[in-house]
Amino acid sequence: MTRFTLSLLVSLIVAATTMAQDADNASGRANRQAETRPRQQSTTIASVGDAVMKEIDLALPDELYPGYLFWHQADELATDVVNYAMLLDAEGKVAHRWDTDLTGGGHTSYLLKSGGLLRTGIRDRRYLAGQPVAATDTLQITDKTGKAVWELNAKNIHINGNKITFHHDMLPMPNGNLLVLIYEEISPKEAAAAGWSAGKGKTVWSDGVLEIKPNLDNSSHEVVWYWRFIDHMIQDQNTKAANYGVIADHPERVDGHFPKSYAPMNAVRQHLNAIDYHAGKDQILVSSFIYNEIWVIDHSTTIEQAASSAGGGRGKGGDLLFRYGNPAAYARGSEKDRLFQNQHDANWVNEGLPGAGNILVFNNNTDTSSIARVGTGGAAAAAAQQQLKGISNVHEISPTVDDGRYVMGKAGAFEAKSIWFWEHKDFFAPFQGGARRLPNGNTLLTDTVGRRVWEVASDGDVVVRYKGPAPAFKAFKFSAEQVANLFE
Repeated sequence: MTRFTLSLLVSLIVAATTMAQDADNASGRANRQAETRPRQQSTTIASVGDAVMKEIDLALPDELYPGYLFWHQADELATDVVNYAMLLDAEGKVAHRWDTDLTGGGHTSYLLKSGGLLRTGIRDRRYLAGQPVAATDTLQITDKTGKAVWELNAKNIHINGNKITFHHDMLPMPNGNLLVLIYEEISPKEAAAAGWSAGKGKTVWSDGVLEIKPNLDNSSHEVVWYWRFIDHMIQDQNTKAANYGVIADHPERVDGHFPKSYAPMNAVRQHLNAIDYHAGKDQILVSSFIYNEIWVIDHSTTIEQAASSAGGGRGKGGDLLFRYGNPAAYARGSEKDRLFQNQHDANWVNEGLPGAGNILVFNNNTDTSSIARVGTGGAAAAAAQQQLKGISNVHEISPTVDDGRYVMGKAGAFEAKSIWFWEHKDFFAPFQGGARRLPNGNTLLTDTVGRRVWEVASDGDVVVRYKGPAPAFKAFKFSAEQVANLFE
């Protein structure tokens, strides 16, 4: 085994306070006024040529996929961090970097064919006060240096008269449009009208998906499509609501009160944390942290159809076409049938790669009692997550399909064939993380909390272990040809 130990030259420092904390101290008012001005970053940013990888353990050099690692700093709990991305060469040196004028953790960025980035981050923390985890207010497309060539502020999105924030994940589509996960603030009155018992809070949040068409020429945007969780609920508590029914009779809809014991009291019921798109199927894949499931929804619809209930494999609509990982969520299974626990990064294997069309799911396998001990956010919570123990795993599945429709088995739950399964006693990622297929059949795994990326072969052997310079939600690897334009 070859081992390289490289010195860590990048210090990525988490800011000490959030806006909520500012409000509680004597200088809160001054701090809030300062939030509208550009932040003075105290983080040391690496220069091209700096060796920043803390450690590289190359176990199987002949099986390594050669390429550049794309590393974007992210931490779902310590959210006041520099929104910073870099490309690292085989020795862990910075080959390219993208500067930033945003903060915010809990998400990744995506390298575009132009050499720029699609990223999300925070510009005004006042707008995000009281929002759920990993909320952001800004979506950007950048040039090769990280300078924004197009920017959208969530304040400028108007849907149903409700406040919108971005969160966790987004995706560039083949047609140049952008898919992004959103929180939509819902009043208790609106929630109650939908049969949703929202607890005692003043606001609850309905997850959703926006498709945005950016215009780089005039910096404008158009919302061309969206999907809302609240439109696709089934519930058995409010008999007067139109969506009242038997949960088990409607696997295509989502029980708004599952799980029964979830806290904080129903404020955000879905916690979607990953999104992917399959152009051939024209379908969207999302991961729900709370339901321990992945969901597939139809994208070949109008906005009106996406709000309707004609889906579920029976026609165009926004109901779930497929769901997998926890049949108890639709009353067709029990705890023993649950496969996922707080998973992240569900994605279709891209065309041209081994396993194309299969779904990879990065299953954190973090038990809920551990999550409760960590808390809801801030530097203390970010430190506490590093003490958690467990074993994460990765599932590659192929959903059962008949005549284009996802199939349920005899037990009444959606079926999928297990294609590949991986776990290692020394690999645990309590929060975030990802799994991405490489062209040679290897899979790139990210442990956000441990600041680790492992590349593993199809037989399960660990090819290389990287100990990185910062937490990363999802790391990617690109061939020299794919990033050649960055060095022109």
